[in-house]
Amino acid sequence: MTTLALLPERLKQLFSRFDAAGAHEHSLELALDHWQVKRGDRLWPTVTDLEPAQLGPHAPHLFIFERSDDDWRLRFAGDAARTDLGAPTEDATLSSLADHHAAVRLRRLFEWVEQTGELVSASFVSPHQDGEFLVAPLGEGGGNVEAVFGGFVSRRPQGAD
Repeated sequence: MTTLALLPERLKQLFSRFDAAGAHEHSLELALDHWQVKRGDRLWPTVTDLEPAQLGPHAPHLFIFERSDDDWRLRFAGDAARTDLGAPTEDATLSSLADHHAAVRLRRLFEWVEQTGELVSASFVSPHQDGEFLVAPLGEGGGNVEAVFGGFVSRRPQGAD
């Protein structure tokens, strides 16, 4: 279900599709299924429920960011996600991503997930890159989102840097 009319303007400007029902990219849909299985009958799964070794063949596009004061610290990123986001190999945070456009989009999605406690899939189209993000909350059930699990599938136009 696309709900752009109900979204804050800052999200409408960044995304062409915003959906709480599911992802369109196959690898992100598999990641969402994994998140739902790990959640079980709880509000959200925990960070430890989603160990990278358990993520299987869809791991290359996935990431886990943990809340760290006023930023988000990258706990795990698959090879494709790390490359597409431009994540440093050590001490990566949302603010340190080389792809500043992706960082802004992720920050807005993380804020949305923190405020609503709901997962979201969002697609965007831009001159330098098209793609889809999946962002889902993680926490111990105390009502606070402590981390986010998600993925990124990039579709760079031919000839884009």
